[in-house]
Amino acid sequence: MSTPRTEGRGPALEEALKAYFWQAGYFVVRGVPYRIDDDDVTDIDLWLYERPAALTRRRLIVDAKNKQRPKASERIVWSKGLQNALGVDGAIVATTDQRASARQLAKKIGITLLDGSAVSKLMQSERLQQPTQIFSSDLDAQIKKIDENRRSSEWRQSLNDARASLLTGFGTQSANQNLRAAGFFAEQSVLAQPRSDQAAAALRLFFLTSALAAVSLDFSLSSHLFQSQDDRRRLLVHGIRFGDSDAHQAFSTVRAAIGLVRQYADNGNAIATQIERGFDADAHRIPAEIIADHVAKISGTDALFNIARECERAAFEIKLPSFDQMTIEAKSLLGVFLDFSGIAREKVASAYPSDSVPRSTPSASEPGPLFQEKR
Repeated sequence: MSTPRTEGRGPALEEALKAYFWQAGYFVVRGVPYRIDDDDVTDIDLWLYERPAALTRRRLIVDAKNKQRPKASERIVWSKGLQNALGVDGAIVATTDQRASARQLAKKIGITLLDGSAVSKLMQSERLQQPTQIFSSDLDAQIKKIDENRRSSEWRQSLNDARASLLTGFGTQSANQNLRAAGFFAEQSVLAQPRSDQAAAALRLFFLTSALAAVSLDFSLSSHLFQSQDDRRRLLVHGIRFGDSDAHQAFSTVRAAIGLVRQYADNGNAIATQIERGFDADAHRIPAEIIADHVAKISGTDALFNIARECERAAFEIKLPSFDQMTIEAKSLLGVFLDFSGIAREKVASAYPSDSVPRSTPSASEPGPLFQEKR
């Protein structure tokens, strides 16, 4: 895909921040919708996920405003409220404002402030320029164009739902949402004309939603790492099949509904038994073991987090890598996701093939940070 880069002041700052936090070792998503009761309330400019230690996970949000007349104090207060509403671990405000009053307010309420001096360094830093990466807004624009040509909003809706799940159901729920999205976009890459722009866009979104599924799985298992591999496998099976790794919690609503049928419906016992058997049969048709077997083995390490970073990076490379060019670790997990969705790996590989040699695993840059994030 060779779309021109977005040149707006806001998007440029967001991309510079995304590059900075990626190089600092975070998993970064730009433009995450925040929804309440299916209404889009606002967008989170950047959502950060960090795995600083085996048992530690941190989520942060970033509000970036690159304006000539910034309202830093307003953004600081707004970001603190949003942090509390989302239940994330921290919030960062990046603004062109350089007033001491903004710094004092940010310190008082526990917000990390990147003021005009830090923003200027970010925008001028050569090592934060990403000549091999497309902007997130450029990919969104192409997806919108594809949907318009198809007279549909299916691609945009699926992508927005996948991103939104990071805020409203991060963990098991967002894993399931993104596994569905990954299967959808993988199928779209196979249905598209081979080597076409549409096949490339679908493959990008397969990589991206697979990355979101990987960090979701990593987070969902973060409090179970001391359990045995068999226990982690069982938790994954329950989570993928029923939307909750706690089997008792997963079945409580269903059992309550069946109990009402048994109590109040005519011939209730027979109908309730039929519903219970049908629900159980449908649940066991979901091949959760395909994912659980593989993920349980690698979840004790940082593999899921590193694969997620690789897949997200690949999704935005101007020279899009093919499925076969991904590292062995990433290709194995992506292959498991495809097997789960019943999509042949070779079909996805042939949708956008490449003769290039496999890539090495991307890593964070070595140079020190332009500024220190206060923890």
